Amino acid sequence: MVGVLVMNPEEKIKRMVQAGGVFTPNAPVNRKDLFAGRQIQVQNLLDAIFQRGQHAIIYGERGVGKTSLANIISDWMPALQKYNYQIVKANCAANSNFSTIWHGIMRELAIVQTKGNAPLFDDKKGLPLDNLLPEKVCSEDVRFALQQVGSSTIIVIDEFDRLTDTDTSTTLADCIKSLSDHSVDATLVVIGVADSIDDLLAEHHSIERALVQIHMPRMSREERLQIIDNGLAKLQMEIDESAKNRVATLSQGLPFHTHALMLYAVRAAIENSRLRIEVSDVETAIKQAVNGAQQSIVSAYQQGVSSPHHNLYKEVLLAAALAQSDDLGYFAAGDLREPLSRITDKAYGIDRYMRHLNEFCSQERGCILEKKGLRRRFRFRFRDSMMGPFVIMKGIRDGLISEDVVLRIREEIGAAVS
Repeated sequence: MVGVLVMNPEEKIKRMVQAGGVFTPNAPVNRKDLFAGRQIQVQNLLDAIFQRGQHAIIYGERGVGKTSLANIISDWMPALQKYNYQIVKANCAANSNFSTIWHGIMRELAIVQTKGNAPLFDDKKGLPLDNLLPEKVCSEDVRFALQQVGSSTIIVIDEFDRLTDTDTSTTLADCIKSLSDHSVDATLVVIGVADSIDDLLAEHHSIERALVQIHMPRMSREERLQIIDNGLAKLQMEIDESAKNRVATLSQGLPFHTHALMLYAVRAAIENSRLRIEVSDVETAIKQAVNGAQQSIVSAYQQGVSSPHHNLYKEVLLAAALAQSDDLGYFAAGDLREPLSRITDKAYGIDRYMRHLNEFCSQERGCILEKKGLRRRFRFRFRDSMMGPFVIMKGIRDGLISEDVVLRIREEIGAAVS
């Protein structure tokens, strides 16, 4: 057992900085040795890269680790004895379009020259492919440029859901078809927040044979525990089993929250000159995670629950965060009965809080929830998947519910092992 050590301030700072390099809530994982689980998704992505004419689309909720999966590609290449390749990553913005995306990508790619190529290029230097593209780019321009590269090419297009230009999605599908039909030695990896591929890529049915669809669900409990174990092994630290279970449960399958809670818990232990994390460190981590939450989350929460009177908004939203949900995060109004009774120590019928659920879907309350279905059979979910764990941790911090009650509720509905 690792106990209390004598640590001077310099040693504590050094260890805290190391912790920030291992548990990284504000940045995707970029090292294979810190990447946890996702074996099926990793295999599917590598299959797309190593099979000529195949491309990949990675989709799922915000915060489930889509970008982290793409980030570890470069670690797998040498391990699989692939060395002659280039990787370029492009992040989409709301005002991006097909031309701006590809001009940005091509500026970072270079032609790898060998003797016998056209004499236009120096035989020992790379030439940016941006020179080969017209101002307005079409799918065939991309295909032609990538055929000139001379090495395998992996192109990651992230945050594709942010695009507002609808033509880009259609043109990208055309591009994937052209690259596949001509067997170009390039793999496109498209990443975006979506429930299904239909939400991201238009005309995808015409390219299904060339497209590996990789859905990133929320992490299983085992995968969350693996994040904790991998990180602590790097830091040569330990954790009480109860503290580990609390982190895994509270993060609700989102690696962002697993990383955040572990970072704060590790630092709390180090501050107390310990290399073993205890339940008290997780309690400190919950408070710090709430205090350090993204401003967009905090603002959305405040807009959702603000009221000059006590109208159960906080309690109903907390019950929604604790309710049993399906694979896409949707829950029925009836699923709130039990958690709401635990929070308030009162029994409420659906008619007492249905108004709250509907209001949470309104512009006035920031559309903190969204709903689908028919009247009397509506299903609801948090519009931002990151909100649910925040609401629970804020409820714990503010005394609306105890951490032990949260753990019991999650275990009873089976969410702790989902």
